Amino acid sequence: MTGVPRILFTKTRRDIRRRLAQFAAIATTVLVGVLLFTASYDAYRNLGESYERTYERLHFADLTATGGDPERIARAVRDAGGVAGVTVRTEARVPMRVGDDKLLGRVTGLPADGRPEVGRVDVVDGRGLSPGDPGGVLVERHAADTFGLSPGDTLRAFDGSAWRTLTVRGTVVSPEYLWPAYTRQEVLIDPHSFAVLFAPEATARELAGDGSRQTLVELTGAARGGPAADRIADRLREAGAVDVMPRADQPSNATLKEDLKGFEQLAVAFPVLFLSAAAVAAYILITRLVLAERKIIATFLAAGAPRGTVVRHYLGHGVLAGTAGAVLGAALGTAATAGVSHAYTSALDIPDTVVQTRPGVLVTGLFFGVLVGLAGGIAPALAASRAAPAEAMRGDAGTPKAPGRWGRAVARARRLPVVLRMALRELTRSRRRTLATMTGTVLALILTLSSVGMITSMVSLLDVQFGTVQRQDATVVADPRAGDLAERLGEVESVARVEAITTVPVTASADGHSYPTTLTGYRPGTVMHGFRTGDGGTRELPGEGVLAGRALADRLDVSVGDTLTVHTPGGAERVRLAGLLDEPIGTELYATRDTVAALTGLEANGYQLRFEDGVTGDGRDEARSAVTALDGVVAYTDEQALRRQIDRFLGLFWIFAGVMLVLGGILALTVIYVTMTVNVAERTNELATLRAAGVPLRRIAKILAVENLTATLLAVPAGLVLGAVAARESLRAFDSDMFTVELSMGWPVPAAAVAAVLAASLLSQVPAVRMVRRLDLARVVRERAQ
Repeated sequence: MTGVPRILFTKTRRDIRRRLAQFAAIATTVLVGVLLFTASYDAYRNLGESYERTYERLHFADLTATGGDPERIARAVRDAGGVAGVTVRTEARVPMRVGDDKLLGRVTGLPADGRPEVGRVDVVDGRGLSPGDPGGVLVERHAADTFGLSPGDTLRAFDGSAWRTLTVRGTVVSPEYLWPAYTRQEVLIDPHSFAVLFAPEATARELAGDGSRQTLVELTGAARGGPAADRIADRLREAGAVDVMPRADQPSNATLKEDLKGFEQLAVAFPVLFLSAAAVAAYILITRLVLAERKIIATFLAAGAPRGTVVRHYLGHGVLAGTAGAVLGAALGTAATAGVSHAYTSALDIPDTVVQTRPGVLVTGLFFGVLVGLAGGIAPALAASRAAPAEAMRGDAGTPKAPGRWGRAVARARRLPVVLRMALRELTRSRRRTLATMTGTVLALILTLSSVGMITSMVSLLDVQFGTVQRQDATVVADPRAGDLAERLGEVESVARVEAITTVPVTASADGHSYPTTLTGYRPGTVMHGFRTGDGGTRELPGEGVLAGRALADRLDVSVGDTLTVHTPGGAERVRLAGLLDEPIGTELYATRDTVAALTGLEANGYQLRFEDGVTGDGRDEARSAVTALDGVVAYTDEQALRRQIDRFLGLFWIFAGVMLVLGGILALTVIYVTMTVNVAERTNELATLRAAGVPLRRIAKILAVENLTATLLAVPAGLVLGAVAARESLRAFDSDMFTVELSMGWPVPAAAVAAVLAASLLSQVPAVRMVRRLDLARVVRERAQ
C-alpha cells in the first residue's frame, strides 16, 4: 500500500475543493481568533510595559505615607533594606482660578531644582522650576490641555488669606497622573474642576498652610511586591503614618490597571470563543464527511490500509484548515500589534510606548489554530478508523433503524401538516445532526450576548450612577468664610433647587486596615443623592452612624454594626457602620450633616444644584458662568462633563466591544452556515430521492427550514443561560472598590439575539436550497442502487 499516502493526499485536495466554502469558513474563523489573540494580547502586554517604563523613568513611588511627622517617618525607612529612595513633600487641595474657571486644584511641592529622589516629573513644554523664581510653577499636562495653558501664562491660587498670581514655567507629565484621577472615589472627574500644579516646596507650603505632607518611598526591584515591601509598610505605620498607600492603590495607577485587567480578559476570552466555535464547525464538517464516505473508508480498510493512516487522513482535514487560518491570523496579528499598541497609548496619552512582538504569543496563536483542527477532527477521524468494513460497505442500505417513541408519536399526529411531521421526525432520526445544529446555536448566542451584555451593562451602570445615585446636576465648593450661598445660588437662572453639603477627605480604619475615601454629609431626606441598597432600592440616611460602599467591608474586614475610626486633619473619631450601599462608581462614606460635623468639626463647605427640566448644552454653560462668578464659589463641577469623561475612559472599551459584536454576529452566521450546509450534504441521497419522487423544491426547502428552526429553538434556553453566564464573567474583570458592574440586559437583548440567530438560520437556507437544486439526481440514484 505504498501508494495509499499519495492517493489520500489527492483525495484530501479534492475533498477541500468540493467543500471549499465550508473549509474556508472554518479557516477564516480560526484566522479571526488567532489574529485577535495575537494582536490584542501583545498589545495588552505592551501597554502594561509602557506604564512600567514611565514609572521607572520618573521614579514613581511604591509606597505613599500620610499623617504623622513625615521627617520622622522618612528617617525610619531611609536606610532599610529594599529602599531605593525617600522623599518628603507637601501636597494639598488649594482653590484656584484659571481664567474664568474656579476649581479646587492640588499643589504638590518639588525641590527647587525639580528633581526629587522619588516622584519626578517630565517637562514636555517650557522649562523646569528655578530657585530664583518662587512664583513659577509647572502644570500637569491634562490641566494644561483642558485650560489651554502654556509657558508664560498666569493663574491664581488662594493661600488661605489672599490670592497669589503664579506663572506657568512649563507643562509636565507625572507618573501620578497618567490618568487624571483625584482620588479612588473620583477617578472620573469634570476636567474643568481639577488641576495639578508642581511648585517649589517652599511655595507649596505657603499655599497649603497646614496642608498634608507625605513621605514617598521607592523600592528596589527585588523588594517590590515581596515580603520586604510589607515590612517597610509596617515600619511606616509604626513611625506614625496614618495611612500607607501602595502603588497598586494609587488612584491613577489603579484606574489604568482596571482598564488593563479588562483588556486582558477580553484579549483572551473572545479569541477562545472564536476558536471554540471553529473547533465545533470543524467537528461538524469532518463528521459529515466521514459519514458520507463510509463506503470509501470501508474500501481502504478492506484493502489493508492501516487504521492509523485513515485517522491521519481525516485528522489532516481539520489540521489543514486550522493551520492555514492560524498562519494567516498570526501574520496579520503580528502586523497589527504595533498599530493597536500605539492607538491605545495615544488614546490614553501615555508618554512611553513599548512595542514588542513576543515569540511566545505568536507560537501560542499558531498552537491554538492547530489545536482547533486537532480538536475538531480527532473524534470523527477515530470513528472512521473503527468502522467495520462489511457494515460500512452496506452504506445507507444497512439494517433500517426502528422509529423511536418520538417518531411514532409524530407519525400518529395526523392533524399536523406533512411537512411539519417530516421535519419533526428528522430531529431524532439523526441526533448527532440535531445536536450539531443546537451547538452552533448555543455558541452563536454566547458570542452575541457576551458582546451585547457588556455594552448594555456599562450603559446601565452610567444610568444608575447618574440617575439613581448622583441626582444633582452640579456641585459647588464654597469658601467657608463666605457665609451661606444657598440663596444666591438659587437666584441663578436655570437653578431649581439647592442643598448644602459637607465634604471631607478622610481615612477610615479598623483592625489595622485603612482606606482613604471621602465623607459627605447631606440633610436628612436629601433629593441630591440616592443611597442605593443591594436589592436595587434606596434608603434614607441613618440618624447616627455612617453608610459606606460595600467594597469597604472587604477592604477593612468589617460588617454592619461594627465600629470604624475616621481620621481627618483635625483628629480621629469612632463611628458605627450603619449600612452598606451598592453604588456603581466609588466607595465613599455618607452621613447626615450633623453626624459629619460631630466627627470632623466642619460645617457646610459646598452645595449641590438641580437644574430646571430641559436645561442642556448652552444653558448648562451659562449656569456654570453665572455660578462661578459669585463671590465665595471656589470650584464648580458639571455632572454632564463628568459623564463625558467617563465615556472617554470607556472609549476603547466601546470600540472593542462593538468590534466583538460585529465579529460575533459574523461568526454566529458562519457556524450556523457550516452546520446547515453540511447537514444538507449528509442527506444528499434522501433529498435526491424526494426530488426524484416528484416532491417540489419548495416543499423540500420547507422541511429543511422547519427542521433547522426547530433545532435552533430547542437550543435557545441553553444558549441564553450560557450567554448570560459568559457576559457576567466578562464583566467581573471590572469589579473593584472603584467600579461595580452588574449584568444588565433586559428582555429586548435576549429577544434580539434569538431573532438574530433565527435570521441567520433562515439565511443559511439559501445556500442549502441551492445545493438541493443542483443535485445530480441520476448520479445519486445510480450510486444508491450500487
